[in-house]
Amino acid sequence: MDYVKRQKMRWRSRRSMLELDLYFDRFISNGKFDELSDTELTCYNELLEMDDNDLLLLFQGKVRLSNKEMQGLVDKIKCVIPMYTHVW
Repeated sequence: MDYVKRQKMRWRSRRSMLELDLYFDRFISNGKFDELSDTELTCYNELLEMDDNDLLLLFQGKVRLSNKEMQGLVDKIKCVIPMYTHVW
């Protein structure tokens, strides 16, 4: 995928929900976005078409997608936010 399309996808990753911005921003800033294959970029673009509430449910693990490639991408994005750990 060419540079301009990638940049547009980065811009479209900015959402109206802070929680989603945290996922997408960290995914992009950690360099994981640049490592995506063309197939994964197509899936990423499809994720960007989804409603914010549906995306949040996916990232929270409350729902899963039947499409394995898209679910795999969701899992990659979720990995940039570590699970809550409590230090005693």
